[in-house]
Amino acid sequence: MPTELFPHILGYSASYLSAIFVPVIGWVLPIGTFAFLLLYIEREDIA
Repeated sequence: MPTELFPHILGYSASYLSAIFVPVIGWVLPIGTFAFLLLYIEREDIA
C-alpha cells in the first residue's frame, strides 16, 4: 500500500508545489529571517 500511495501523492503534488514555494521563499522566509535578526541585534545581552 505505501509503495502505491507514494508515487500517487507525488504525481499530484508536483503541479502546485511551485505555487506554494514561490510565496514561501519570496515572502515568508525573508520576513521571518529579518524579524529574527532585528530582534537579535536589538537585544541588550548579545554575549
